[in-house]
Formats: sequence, structure tokens, C-alpha cells
Amino acid sequence: MNERTYENWSQSASEVAKNSSLSISLDGWPAAATLISIPTAVVLVYAIKTFAAHA
Repeated sequence: MNERTYENWSQSASEVAKNSSLSISLDGWPAAATLISIPTAVVLVYAIKTFAAHA
């Protein structure tokens, strides 16, 4: 990318960021399921990698 293209892309990204909003709300059981499933998935992936390396 040349300097001008990078500058235009950077300005566009900046404008999008200024005019955007992200709202995340976790209430009730979906929040609990999310908070439990993410660490569980990380542990399972680590366990599978470890088991595969020693098998």
C-alpha cells in the first residue's frame, strides 16, 4: 500500500469507529453459559494438544 492509500484507509476506519457503537449485554442463563463455556473450551483445547503431543 502506498502512503496515500494508507492515509485514506486510516481516516475511513477512524470515521467508522467514531460513528459506531457496540453494546453487549449478558443477562441470566446466557451469561452463565458463556462464562462457563469459554474457559472450558480453552482447557479442553489445551488438554487435547497435550494428549496429542504425548501420544
